[in-house]
Amino acid sequence: MTTTQSRPDTTATESVEVTVIDTDVHVEPRSFEELIGYLEPPWRDRNVIDRVPFSRATYKTLDGGGRKDAYPKHGDIGSDPELCGQQLFVDDPIDYAILLPWSFRGFTVDPSLDTALAAAVNTWLADTWLSKYNAENRYVGSISIAIDDPVSAAREIEKWAGHSGFRQVMIGHYGPRPFGHPMYDPIWEAAARHHLPIGVHFRGGATQPLGWTSTGPLQYFVEYHSLIAPMAYATHMASWICNGVLDRHPEMKVLFIEGGFLWYRPVIDRLARHWEKTGQELSARKKPLEYVRDHFRWASQPIEESPKPQQITDLFDEAYAGDLLMFSSDYPHYDYDPPSKALPRSLDPEMKRRIMAENARVFYDLPKTRPVDRFDLEAARR
Repeated sequence: MTTTQSRPDTTATESVEVTVIDTDVHVEPRSFEELIGYLEPPWRDRNVIDRVPFSRATYKTLDGGGRKDAYPKHGDIGSDPELCGQQLFVDDPIDYAILLPWSFRGFTVDPSLDTALAAAVNTWLADTWLSKYNAENRYVGSISIAIDDPVSAAREIEKWAGHSGFRQVMIGHYGPRPFGHPMYDPIWEAAARHHLPIGVHFRGGATQPLGWTSTGPLQYFVEYHSLIAPMAYATHMASWICNGVLDRHPEMKVLFIEGGFLWYRPVIDRLARHWEKTGQELSARKKPLEYVRDHFRWASQPIEESPKPQQITDLFDEAYAGDLLMFSSDYPHYDYDPPSKALPRSLDPEMKRRIMAENARVFYDLPKTRPVDRFDLEAARR
């Protein structure tokens, strides 16, 4: 595994180079009660919320899905800003954490309630992790939206697009149709116009049980965890390409999170083989691989590995990992990838540098350097 660069003597400098950007960090309210105050009427009424069924079918994750050392004394995992800050910025030093609030999106059958929940999550995130908890300016936010209500989702993007703390739009992988369908166009138009990438993270909801596929539900957790995200992401990627979404919105960018990376190349090559003869009905202006390189990116966790170093290096080269892949840890979950061990050892140093920070820095328009802060000083004292 690779080792990230050691930090310079932070006691003798005012700024440090940005070398690690984590594109998949999950944070939570301490409990659902904390979110109630951010809901708009009538949903703020506890009696109304109590009548809404939030439960859904799911799979049992290992040890509850979280790192053993990431559970705070009080509140849900990922809800304690001091513990998160220590583990992200001191124990395994990163420079910026892209926040993906994990709860309360797409869990009901009511698009109006989902819209209200997404709005509450955004207001809560802006008030806490992007403000009160963000004195060091290390946290970067994602705008949550309700995918089943595209018009309201576009309005929510408009509301937060001017906020400097929000740098992308976050959606789940489930919807009633593949995302290239025209019904979703208000979302992509708003995001592209404001130069906000779309972050796609797999999750379930009340209208689509977790693990549902085109041939029915998967039976075991290992099936779901291995296959559900790549299958869904491949479908959406082809749909965005074939429906001309990327031609209508040339500024649109998409990041596929926590779904693997190398699978895309055989999928896109298969699409390309059929492109000339069976794709004539489309108004596409470019070839499939060109769309991928211009519009799609992938987060690293869970990273593909091989016992044969040269084999994995060749595969990463063929998949343009140096341009398309970005580091992610999936903090605070049990399969967390620390930055010091996230990438195969055999990768070229320049490719590692781009994956660990530079690709995400450009993607999210983040600075090349940042001020030294208390986390740097604490890490230097260790």
